[in-house]
Amino acid sequence: MGRKKNKIALHTLLAVAACGVDQAARASGYQFDVQSIRAQGSSNAGTAEASDPSTIFYNPAGLTRLESNQATFGGTAVNPHSTFRFSSATNGSGQPVSSADSGGNYAKQAVIPHGYLSHQINDRLTAGIGLFVPYGSKIGYDDNFAGRYYGSDVDFKSLNINPSLGFKLNARHSIGFGVSAQYLNVKLSKNQDLSPVAFGTCLAGGGDPATCQGAAMAYATQADAKVRVSGTDWGYGFNLGYLFTPSDGTRIGLAYRSFITQKLHGSAQFTIPSNLPGGSVSPLNGGIHTALANSDASMAVTTPESVSLNTYHELDTRWAVMGDITWNRHDRLQAIEIDMPTAQIPDRKVVQETAWRNSWRASVGASFKFDEQWTMRGGYMYDQSPASNSRYALTVLPDANRQMYSLGASYRIDSHNALDLAYSYIKLKQAPINRMDDDYDSRNGTPGVLNGSYHTRVNLIGIGYTHKF
Repeated sequence: MGRKKNKIALHTLLAVAACGVDQAARASGYQFDVQSIRAQGSSNAGTAEASDPSTIFYNPAGLTRLESNQATFGGTAVNPHSTFRFSSATNGSGQPVSSADSGGNYAKQAVIPHGYLSHQINDRLTAGIGLFVPYGSKIGYDDNFAGRYYGSDVDFKSLNINPSLGFKLNARHSIGFGVSAQYLNVKLSKNQDLSPVAFGTCLAGGGDPATCQGAAMAYATQADAKVRVSGTDWGYGFNLGYLFTPSDGTRIGLAYRSFITQKLHGSAQFTIPSNLPGGSVSPLNGGIHTALANSDASMAVTTPESVSLNTYHELDTRWAVMGDITWNRHDRLQAIEIDMPTAQIPDRKVVQETAWRNSWRASVGASFKFDEQWTMRGGYMYDQSPASNSRYALTVLPDANRQMYSLGASYRIDSHNALDLAYSYIKLKQAPINRMDDDYDSRNGTPGVLNGSYHTRVNLIGIGYTHKF
């Protein structure tokens, strides 16, 4: 009977994760802050509590605290309220972007799922597996978005499969280890102003800069070309954990999750307007079609490693306090670089500098056991953005320092079943952008720029269920 329940739980886990691949909602950088409803209720401060199988994500050593077999499933609904206010936007010829607007309701609603399963092998060894969505972004601007030349759409999906083991060294010390198989699926779109492409085509044909600049101006008021780049890949990493229990009501955890390097392979698809100046007889138009021909594409992505230190302490039979501090190494992402080896463009690649920095996140929280059925909790988190300054801000990953306020509750239905609820409010600091065209050719006059600011707040509602069997 137990083996049958394990099989059913694993199939349910896979179904939950499959749903998650189709949804994405971005947290700090492109990471998700929510991988457990119980942890969400304390703004991720309570990860050393290790009270359900979601400890696989936060610290696999916590598996040694779980008895018998347990399964935890949950999802968090994300309702963002985001606006972009632009002050100026120019194209590659230095002219104001035509019909420019703020991009509409670009941040999309989503549901972030997760699922975990644990199995106690003996008194010292516990195995588990987690399926969750660690990274992602889902943004889509209106057609007339002022920053469309820097990115108009992104659909970044991920899935991490994380089998783990927890081993109890003795009554006070436990260690844990997990391996990760991570899938990424990324689609990026941007508009392409044709005037700098025409300028480059003219130069390649032997024209002088002044003549080519004049020829390129004829394309400044034309409809945009568009490019859509997509790619997928699997990558592999690991996570480690240590849990120290100096007393029955106190735990201190230390956890590490490795970086994962992936090379996404796919294609670049270009759409070019049909009514180009000069029509089919123009040599510039032929060069533009050659330069913007469909091609193979690839992009290297290294997701950040993290180190976390957390603690949980019971003040008495009802009250507990908790805290977490986490360091993320984001500085591996210094540029978004898309290689297109068969495209006739400079260096066969498109580059957007990011200059990301490493970041810190800190959380504090408390819980109160109201009675044998109800436990209430709350927490606060401050999360530092990896974005270094407005010069390198990204339209497809707008980000800023944020604060998270959370309330949560657990309802113990019976000795085998429990329900978790959580609500979080996230407020991001105003995020300015002062982006300049990274592909600017200094011989073509003034580069295109985008000036404005992002304003974002987010409501999260989570529900989870844990079953012991």
